[in-house]
Amino acid sequence: MTSPALRKERIGITHAAQLLGVRVTELKDALRHGRDLRGHAPPQPIVRGAGSSGTQMLFLLGDVMDVAELMASS
Repeated sequence: MTSPALRKERIGITHAAQLLGVRVTELKDALRHGRDLRGHAPPQPIVRGAGSSGTQMLFLLGDVMDVAELMASS
Protein backbone atom coordinates (compact mmCIF):
# COMPACT_ATOMS: atom_id res chain seq x y z
CA MET A 1 0.00 0.00 0.00
CA THR A 2 1.28 3.45 -0.85
CA SER A 3 1.24 6.47 1.39
CA PRO A 4 -1.57 9.01 0.96
CA ALA A 5 0.97 11.70 0.08
CA LEU A 6 2.43 9.58 -2.71
CA ARG A 7 -1.02 8.82 -4.12
CA LYS A 8 -1.63 12.59 -4.47
CA GLU A 9 1.52 13.18 -6.54
CA ARG A 10 0.86 14.55 -10.01
CA ILE A 11 2.34 12.78 -13.01
CA GLY A 12 2.28 13.53 -16.72
CA ILE A 13 0.71 11.47 -19.45
CA THR A 14 4.03 9.84 -20.41
CA HIS A 15 4.57 8.44 -16.93
CA ALA A 16 0.91 7.46 -16.64
CA ALA A 17 1.14 5.50 -19.89
CA GLN A 18 4.34 3.79 -18.72
CA LEU A 19 2.73 2.69 -15.45
CA LEU A 20 -0.30 1.39 -17.36
CA GLY A 21 1.86 -0.44 -19.89
CA VAL A 22 0.31 1.32 -22.88
CA ARG A 23 1.45 3.85 -25.47
CA VAL A 24 0.73 7.52 -24.88
CA THR A 25 -1.38 7.62 -28.05
CA GLU A 26 -3.48 4.70 -26.79
CA LEU A 27 -4.17 6.49 -23.50
CA LYS A 28 -4.94 9.79 -25.25
CA ASP A 29 -7.30 8.04 -27.66
CA ALA A 30 -9.20 6.33 -24.82
CA LEU A 31 -9.59 9.65 -23.00
CA ARG A 32 -10.49 11.64 -26.09
CA HIS A 33 -13.19 9.23 -27.24
CA GLY A 34 -14.45 8.02 -23.86
CA ARG A 35 -13.39 4.44 -24.52
CA ASP A 36 -12.09 1.74 -22.22
CA LEU A 37 -8.37 1.17 -22.05
CA ARG A 38 -7.82 -2.55 -22.60
CA GLY A 39 -11.12 -3.37 -20.93
CA HIS A 40 -10.93 -0.84 -18.08
CA ALA A 41 -11.95 2.78 -17.64
CA PRO A 42 -8.83 4.95 -18.02
CA PRO A 43 -7.72 7.22 -15.19
CA GLN A 44 -9.13 10.70 -15.61
CA PRO A 45 -6.73 13.64 -15.77
CA ILE A 46 -7.01 16.22 -13.01
CA VAL A 47 -5.62 18.90 -15.33
CA ARG A 48 -6.03 19.22 -19.09
CA GLY A 49 -4.26 21.85 -21.12
CA ALA A 50 -1.23 22.23 -18.87
CA GLY A 51 2.22 23.24 -20.05
CA SER A 52 3.38 25.83 -22.53
CA SER A 53 1.73 24.05 -25.46
CA GLY A 54 -1.59 23.74 -23.65
CA THR A 55 -1.91 20.05 -24.52
CA GLN A 56 -0.43 18.26 -21.52
CA MET A 57 -2.50 16.25 -19.04
CA LEU A 58 -1.74 15.61 -15.38
CA PHE A 59 -2.95 12.63 -13.38
CA LEU A 60 -2.90 11.66 -9.72
CA LEU A 61 -0.43 8.82 -9.22
CA GLY A 62 -2.91 6.94 -7.03
CA ASP A 63 -5.59 6.97 -9.74
CA VAL A 64 -3.14 5.62 -12.30
CA MET A 65 -1.87 2.95 -9.90
CA ASP A 66 -5.43 1.77 -9.22
CA VAL A 67 -6.15 1.28 -12.93
CA ALA A 68 -2.75 -0.34 -13.51
CA GLU A 69 -3.51 -2.82 -10.72
CA LEU A 70 -6.88 -3.68 -12.28
CA MET A 71 -5.30 -4.13 -15.70
CA ALA A 72 -2.58 -6.40 -14.29
CA SER A 73 -5.07 -8.62 -12.47
CA SER A 74 -7.24 -9.29 -15.51
